[in-house]
Amino acid sequence: MRIFAACRQAIVLICFSVVAVTLAVAAHAQQLSTPETIPDREGVWGDIVYGDPSARVELIEYGSLTCPHCASFSAEVLPRLQEDFIKNGKLRFVFRNFVRDRYDLAAAVASRCLSSEDATKRTLKALFAEQQDWLQAQNPFAAIAEIAGREGLDQEEFSSCLSEQSVRKHIVEMTQNGAKLYDIKGIPTLVLNGTSFGFNGYDALKERINQAIAKIEQ
Repeated sequence: MRIFAACRQAIVLICFSVVAVTLAVAAHAQQLSTPETIPDREGVWGDIVYGDPSARVELIEYGSLTCPHCASFSAEVLPRLQEDFIKNGKLRFVFRNFVRDRYDLAAAVASRCLSSEDATKRTLKALFAEQQDWLQAQNPFAAIAEIAGREGLDQEEFSSCLSEQSVRKHIVEMTQNGAKLYDIKGIPTLVLNGTSFGFNGYDALKERINQAIAKIEQ
């Protein structure tokens, strides 16, 4: 029990320091983006892709795992995108982390320190679906670890992954690069074939995607 308590304390300190760095660096939005650090360990790094990777229309979501609007997007919008555009190969959907706080960072790490992209996608879905439960838990870090544990990531592995500088740096850099490239001021921010905008309802998004598809198919 003392070991786990120490691990949790270390996690909190790590997250506070990393989020402080994230906010400070992301403020310098005029700097050029830099390649993201790729951790030298098992995990799911970079873009999380849904659908045909070769689809010519790409929709990117920059989302936070502690953002209620992002949770609604996961529950209500992504399934409709799957049905209308992703299944038929018209659209490639990409999720990128945009971390805002220590719990967001811990959840992002938990979702990525897994053995396969499918495991990461299931964990992301669960983290969004159960967002209020783990955020309001007595120990949110333990609640996050429990969700990731369903895909085989135990407490020791979770603590080890979160304490690794290259893992934290990878996720922080993803956030920083998104802020620099697309001047992100709110989330979820969507990027359709290079053009960024805020989510304003599914009908408006569907129309944008249909226009992008029509342009590509001309």
